[in-house]
Amino acid sequence: MKRTLQIIALGITASFCAEVLYFDANKPCGDDSLECQLSWIQDYLNLSPEQFETVVAMHRDRQPEVRRLQEKVQSLESRLAALEDERINNDSIDFLAFYNYLQEKVTLDETRDSSTESFLTRVEDVMDANQRERFQNLIKEFKSRTKTESQI
Repeated sequence: MKRTLQIIALGITASFCAEVLYFDANKPCGDDSLECQLSWIQDYLNLSPEQFETVVAMHRDRQPEVRRLQEKVQSLESRLAALEDERINNDSIDFLAFYNYLQEKVTLDETRDSSTESFLTRVEDVMDANQRERFQNLIKEFKSRTKTESQI
């Protein structure tokens, strides 16, 4: 019995060490820079250094817009939380405020989607035909996964 427990403990320890070593060795990047975060796409699409620098610059230029949209999303989430608190605490629903929230959310979703599509099109313009096809397939796969996850 004691030997069995030792073997199990050794197996668990070995598998943990193997997992840690594997993921550390295959860590996509070692720092938090934009270049490091996007390095996988350079490898995946075989981007030239010039193409990669252009894509990184495009991401960097887009960051203020992404932050602005993120702030709007957080503001809407706060408003929804306040409406939910009012519903729970006062046992009442402000239907007009909820309708306004929904309208703003739809508008923000449309703005976000339009902005993202425009950005992806500009990124595609940097690529050659083969890279563009691989990139579009990657985006389609991502969209199908996120659509499935949002339905769950």
